[in-house]
Order: sequence, then C-alpha cells, then structure tokens
Amino acid sequence: MKSYKEYNTWHDYCLEMNPEKIESVIDEEYIESNDREIHLDIYGRTEDKNNNIIFIHGTSVYSRFYCEFLYELYKKGFRIIAPDLPGHGLSDGKSGHFTIKYLTSVIYDLTSHVIENYGDRIALMGSSLGGILTLYSVANDERIKAGVCHNAAILNEGAHKKIVKVKGIYKLLKPLVPFLAKIAPILRFSVWNYLPPRELVQKEEWFDKIDILLSDELLSDKYTLKSLATQMTAPLKKPIGKIETPILIINGSDDILFSVEYMEEIYEKLKNSPQKRLEIIPETSHLILHERREESVDRIVKWLEKVL
Repeated sequence: MKSYKEYNTWHDYCLEMNPEKIESVIDEEYIESNDREIHLDIYGRTEDKNNNIIFIHGTSVYSRFYCEFLYELYKKGFRIIAPDLPGHGLSDGKSGHFTIKYLTSVIYDLTSHVIENYGDRIALMGSSLGGILTLYSVANDERIKAGVCHNAAILNEGAHKKIVKVKGIYKLLKPLVPFLAKIAPILRFSVWNYLPPRELVQKEEWFDKIDILLSDELLSDKYTLKSLATQMTAPLKKPIGKIETPILIINGSDDILFSVEYMEEIYEKLKNSPQKRLEIIPETSHLILHERREESVDRIVKWLEKVL
C-alpha cells in the first residue's frame, strides 16, 4: 500500500507548522469501499476520544492539502479521519472519474467504519466539492450528528450556473455536458477550465503554493465528462427542507465560486435543521481553511461544541 512517507510534496503546504510534527499524530489506514482501497489519514487514532470529524477534501486535491487545518482541529480535542476520495491522492480509482451518488456511498461506508472502530459521535465536514458532498451525505445518512459545509450546493437546481464561470468554447459546451457524458463519459477536461487557481487565494504567500500545487504529482486535475455531468444533475436523497441534522455553512465573503448570496439561499432552505448556522469570514476568497485557518477553526469548534 502507498504511504505519504513516500510523497512529501504536502510538506510545501505547511506555512506555519512543522510537517514532521503533524505527521507524528497521523496513522495511515486503508478501508475497502465498492471494491476500491480508500486511503485514510487518522489524527489521534489511539487517543481516548469519541468526538470524531470525517473531513472530505475538495476538487482535485487530497486530504493532506489541508494538513495544518486538520492538525489545528485535532488539537482542539477531535479525532480526525480524512480520506482521499476515490481517484484522488493515494486512493484507488480512475483519476477524476466518479458520480456524486458513488462518492456518497463511499462516505457512508467510511462512516460505518468510524462508528465500528472509533465511536458514533461523528461530524462530517468538507471543503468546496467536499462541502457539497457533506450536504449530500447528511441527506443520505441520519447517523451523522452534524455537518460542516465549507461551501454547499444543490446540484440539480442549476447550481453550476451560479458557481461555474467559463468563457469561449467552454461556455458553449457547458449546457451539453450531461448529453455528451452519455456519449463519451471518460473524456477528460482540465478542471482549470472552470477553476481559476490563482483567484482562489488572496494572500501573497499562497500564490507560490498554488504554483507548487499545479505541479503536484498527486493532483487529479482532469475530470471526466461523467464527473462533470454529475455535478450538474445529482439530486439530494431528500429535499433540503427535510434535513433534520444540524448544519453549519461557512464561506469567504469574497469567494469567487460560491457567493454569499447563494449560501444564504441554501441556508434559508434548511427549514428543519436545528441549530443551523451561517458563518461568513470577511475579506477572504475560496481557500479560507488555509488563509484564515485559525478563525475558521474557532468558529467551527465553537458551533460543534454546542451540537456534537
């Protein structure tokens, strides 16, 4: 099995912390889901804790891209279970080829694993695509005690029109993606056609890190038409208004992908989510868990302590 001891590019994403110190609290593990081997980083595996956070990473990256943020959460008293999604990082699977339904089934299997081995007090948390998957998984699995969505979307209600901004030929092709996916489902396109990497950050020190990310050998930077189509059409398992799990939505005020207005719209639709909350981090763009790590952790932990 592959190990992050063989890949140290993630060290470059540590601006303020010693990566060796972070690594000292991580155990690596694999579980099987849908006949695939899924890699997990577990922060505090053997510690006596029953406050568990499953963290789902965003588009193209892998869990250790968020290592400083996850280590900060771990220090606040949580066990962190951070998978690499199938086809990402060290997990099995075709790179960038998935459906939302498939990924939620993997998260369901992972939740079962955590309950069996670490306890049933589980918060699910995700960033960007991981935030969307958190909302979809909470709608799919009532065993999850709380959901923290850094960004959220209801994909079959035209979310792509509000999130994805493309130009030129791609603007003409975008409405055809669900149809084209039936003809050529494994045809791949660079995610950078719709995610402008250097506009995802605001702090100067992260501009250099984006350049490192773009050359990271573990980056899954091409997604198939099937995976793009599912992000335009996948429905929640039940209407958002019927979700009864506490949900926190957290967002940057200047996020170029997920606007505050769209997050407010989703928040208002959570009619039956007890202790729901919307947190907006001021003067920051998409990568708030990196650029405003401490403030994000403080707001998330304060809420989790009330609901978990």
